[in-house]
Amino acid sequence: MTELDFGRRIHRIGPHSRPFLLVDGLSARLCTALWVGIVLLAVFAVFSGSAQISPAEALSALVGQGDDYTNMVVLEWRAPRILMAVLLGACLAMSGAIFQNLTGNPLGSPDVIGFQTGSYTGALIVMLLIGGGSVETMIAALIGGIVTAFLVFLLSSKQGSVRGVRLIIVGIGVSAMLASVNVWILLTATVEDAIMASLWGAGNLSGVSWSTFAAAFVGSAVFIVAAIALSRPMRLLQIGTPFATALGQNVRAVQVSAIVVGIGLTALATATVGPISFIALAAPQIARRLVRSDGLALGPTAAVGALLLLLADVVAQRIHPDSPLPVGIVTVSIGGLYFLWLLLREGKKR
Repeated sequence: MTELDFGRRIHRIGPHSRPFLLVDGLSARLCTALWVGIVLLAVFAVFSGSAQISPAEALSALVGQGDDYTNMVVLEWRAPRILMAVLLGACLAMSGAIFQNLTGNPLGSPDVIGFQTGSYTGALIVMLLIGGGSVETMIAALIGGIVTAFLVFLLSSKQGSVRGVRLIIVGIGVSAMLASVNVWILLTATVEDAIMASLWGAGNLSGVSWSTFAAAFVGSAVFIVAAIALSRPMRLLQIGTPFATALGQNVRAVQVSAIVVGIGLTALATATVGPISFIALAAPQIARRLVRSDGLALGPTAAVGALLLLLADVVAQRIHPDSPLPVGIVTVSIGGLYFLWLLLREGKKR
């Protein structure tokens, strides 16, 4: 990198530079538009579906004046599910942005490098082998994701550092091995238990309650605040490790903190509703293209992730209203095409 290139990157990242402010203005307008879209989609999701609720009835329930049936459908079934989709979509997207930034590769998302597969393994062990309940399953999924993450980072480390391509290759290998373990566990279970475990493994927002949402909100709030605090130090890392160190950055501490936060966001979402693939892969890339930035763009990324997951859930419930699909099936169907396009695009670059 020449001195001129270095100066331009500093100018773009610096807090008082005009380009930085222009990007922030674009991000603010984009976030506003995305959140307006999320609100409109949420309103549509409240009064549409297999149980027909008119907009007037839905509004009455939201202000506490609905009948028992409307209150149950709107307040107990739909509202927590909608809010959970928005929250977890934002968490998965921010986690994907962090790992893609750390690896310097658009394929470096947690669902590609095996974290969600490890969470599923932990959940299956408790559900089908030990026979634990929902709380134990969530804890096991959280532990499985964390253990898998540290295993991937340990195997991909070389001389104390982790390289993006090596991390992705190791993650895909570990994910494939864990996937075979998951299949074996499912084959040893009874048909009924295997079906229930498979539904959880497909990523399912059905049955979300206010208590589940509250627990997920409290846990995710900690990691979201930490991710926001790390956004500027991680932007400095994009200049390059030597330059960030010269500017007084504790590179190692930032990298470790970012890994912990990224794992926490992914593991929390997976432990709550099961593995939901491709939101973490696609949302950061879409957000960066919309704001024309090569940085984290956490605000737009979170908004894109929330919109994608909510939209996928709305589609999953309405494709076949009598037998709604797990939301993970819709995200995989859409994300698989995006993943294929991304692989072809990266292959042409090389």
